[in-house]
This record gives sequence, C-alpha cells and structure tokens, in this order.
Amino acid sequence: MAAIEVIREFPVDADTVWGRIGDTANVADWIPAIGSSRQDGDLRQVVFVDGEPARERIVAHDDAARTYTYSYVDGPLPLEHYESTVTVTATSAGASSVTWSAEFGAASAEVEESLAASITEIYSGALDELLGQLTA
Repeated sequence: MAAIEVIREFPVDADTVWGRIGDTANVADWIPAIGSSRQDGDLRQVVFVDGEPARERIVAHDDAARTYTYSYVDGPLPLEHYESTVTVTATSAGASSVTWSAEFGAASAEVEESLAASITEIYSGALDELLGQLTA
C-alpha cells in the first residue's frame, strides 16, 4: 500500500476554493491532466488528455467540512485499490489550505512507486493550476 499527500496554501478564502474543488463534476476545469469530466449520481467519468477514460466513485462529500473522498473504479492506471480525499481548510482571514491525499495499492512496490510519482505530479499540477486561476 502506498500513500501520498500534497498540500498547497491559497491566498484565497476557503469558501471560494471549495466552490471550485467541491464541484466534483467539473474537475476538468482545473486539473490539466483531465480533458473532460461529467458526473451521473456518484459516478464521475473523466477522460484524460491522452484520450484514456476512467471512472471514479464519489464515496463521501461534505460541503460543511469542505471535503470529499473518491475511489477509482476503472481506467488506464494499474491500480488494485485507490481512495483519495481532498480537503479545503480556512487558515486565516482570507486564506486557505488544500490537502489532497491518496492511499492506493498496485501489483508491486515498483508499480506503486511509479504511480506515487505520477499521481503526486498530477495533484501538484492541478493545485498549481487552480491557484493560478483563483489569483489571476
């Protein structure tokens, strides 16, 4: 089992950040690795920019706590298990922090290590993109 966590500070209030992150259907708007996204009930369907589709299930969503958790159903990544949580926290007047973490398993430690690097890069790039959008 592998685990990763990416934390990014935002000079923007938590409600504004959550307004984007908490909209689980439209992640393609701020995650550069995703070309399109849509959601039917708790099942989110994404298409990565390379054309590969994936499905994720929103397993928990709490607007009051500004957090949601999703799991990987199927797609191009060789995952045996994957669950990820995104949380937005108010840190001070007008500022916030986003914590995006995941726990996952794959067929081998080598595959997990490679996926950890790739997923960390995706999370970091997405949070950088969102930061740029919200502070432009």
